Amino acid sequence: MKIIFEKDKDFKFKFEMLVNNRTEKVPKLIRSQTERIIDRVKKDGDNAILYYTKKFDNNKISKNNIIIDKKTINYFAKKADIKILNSFKLAIKRITKFHQKQYPNNYKLSEKGISIFSKWSPIDSVGLYVPGGGASYPSTLIMNLVPAKIAGVKRIVVSMPCKDGKFNPYIMAIIKHFNVDEVYQIGGAQAIAALAYGTKTIKSVDKIFGPGNIYVNEAKKIVFGKVGIDLVAGPSEIVVVASKNNQPKWVASDLIAQAEHDIMSKSILITDSYEFAAQVESSLKILKKGLTKSDTIKKSINKFGAIIVLKSLRNSYKYINILAPEHLHIHSSDYKNIYSKIRNAGAIFVGQYSSESFGDYISGTNHILPTGGSAKFMSGLGVLDFMKRNTYTKINKNGFRKLYKQTKNMAEIEGLEAHKLSIQIRED
Repeated sequence: MKIIFEKDKDFKFKFEMLVNNRTEKVPKLIRSQTERIIDRVKKDGDNAILYYTKKFDNNKISKNNIIIDKKTINYFAKKADIKILNSFKLAIKRITKFHQKQYPNNYKLSEKGISIFSKWSPIDSVGLYVPGGGASYPSTLIMNLVPAKIAGVKRIVVSMPCKDGKFNPYIMAIIKHFNVDEVYQIGGAQAIAALAYGTKTIKSVDKIFGPGNIYVNEAKKIVFGKVGIDLVAGPSEIVVVASKNNQPKWVASDLIAQAEHDIMSKSILITDSYEFAAQVESSLKILKKGLTKSDTIKKSINKFGAIIVLKSLRNSYKYINILAPEHLHIHSSDYKNIYSKIRNAGAIFVGQYSSESFGDYISGTNHILPTGGSAKFMSGLGVLDFMKRNTYTKINKNGFRKLYKQTKNMAEIEGLEAHKLSIQIRED
């Protein structure tokens, strides 16, 4: 794990390298392959879907079972372990309670002759993509379904790759729990294309949600404009702020919890003690031994992991706001001073016991968060992402007389004669 010191003369350069060490462009080959898949789906529809599902997922399906019927959903849902399923149900309850608070209020402003008001309404249809290749995450489906349901979306579509024709019982149980009627066993860029453009079997949606591999992410970028997308999620990342009076093993466990996601995950420790940094690094090496994804952790930590040793943690907020991490965990006892100055972070966890894993599963917040520095201008997924806002204007004759002169002036200065005319024609 590379260590950089604030006191060093080249610290600024090294920090900038750390910020930008994962901003590689998508290879042209992947872009062109994704475009080719999308074009074929647009042209050949269901036939293209069947071809790519067999090719990439080793799942030979027909036009008759692109959609997964209720009988199949119920059958595999019953295979879920009831104790584990109850854990997911508790998570659903807590996530629902938190997200219900996000539902927006309509508002109205009125004066003599003029009324303007705003009205929120749900998106008509959404497609929820569930990854099923390298990993399958029932928790991510929950994080999408809960705000979609609270928003009031009428048509919710779930699409997921089923490698070798196998179904995840917990995914099926969650689909059953939320009573989702439209579920497709397709994945990859071809699924994104089908959701965006539609086929004979699959009706297009208005907005697409959910993470995926590099092809899925690239496909979402390409179809954006035809449909809306939530965000393009990159590899996971965490910044942990910890002073020397903390538990090195606990801090190390927070770092490797993100590193196990992907070899491109970024785990960073910010501390004010080199001795503590060394203890964390030593703990990290011990803790990853025996873990299923120890090799992934090792590669991630070696390439993208880092320790930043500051003169004082009071200045840590400056570097956090530049990094704009997906996850931020503040172990420091001086957390109030740090937290109050944080503007850019997807989700913030405060205190030694506030493991980020709680946020991933059960605390109630959403774990679909901005990555790659996009927390500077984006928020984590919520109810508003499944809604849109309309504004309404009502002006009577008195209101017209109040505003028409100023409106004509503004239209005239911008050279829009027809705008001016539409006002003049209504004058007494």
